[in-house]
Amino acid sequence: MPMPPSPPRGPAARPSVLCLAGFMGCGKSTVGALLARQLAWRFADLDERIEQAAALGIPEFFERHGEPAFRQLEHEQLRAVLGRAIEHAEPTVLALGGGTYAQPANVELLRNAGVPVVWLECPVEILLARCMTMTGRPLFRDEASFRALYAQRLPSYQQADYRVDSSGSAAAVVARILQLGIVTPGDAAHLLGEKRPS
Repeated sequence: MPMPPSPPRGPAARPSVLCLAGFMGCGKSTVGALLARQLAWRFADLDERIEQAAALGIPEFFERHGEPAFRQLEHEQLRAVLGRAIEHAEPTVLALGGGTYAQPANVELLRNAGVPVVWLECPVEILLARCMTMTGRPLFRDEASFRALYAQRLPSYQQADYRVDSSGSAAAVVARILQLGIVTPGDAAHLLGEKRPS
């Protein structure tokens, strides 16, 4: 039996949020801020939202309350960002935390809201080199655990709607995202383009 044609996307069906997912060091915050500036959208960083809500830095929150409490707060803040963007018709580029898209409840929330997710893919060696020069990474302890965590999360990232190589400069990554045709500067809430083959 042939599939019925997809209904045309009206204004109500146009997502007002674009999410960037990926492992620590892939450039979600840097690329997200630059992309939002080019689109004239609002930029939100989920980790910053969590720190503001908790009145604690993420490493300190992990130390005091543990990862399960962090993941619960992360889910609540993700829901809040999506709610604000939709309620206020405020197109938003959202940088997810490194583990956000590895939580099934968050994947389900984003899919149900019709929010496209772009995975910023980067070779693990480059991610490792970037993260070794950064501080405040609560789940970065040593190279072996870093690689193990990357391998654990990789299948989750591979479920993202789009995949973009983020091993180059932030400007190059933004250009690649715009080339996908998901969002267009000056056409704030309209998402087009073909999803990558799964």
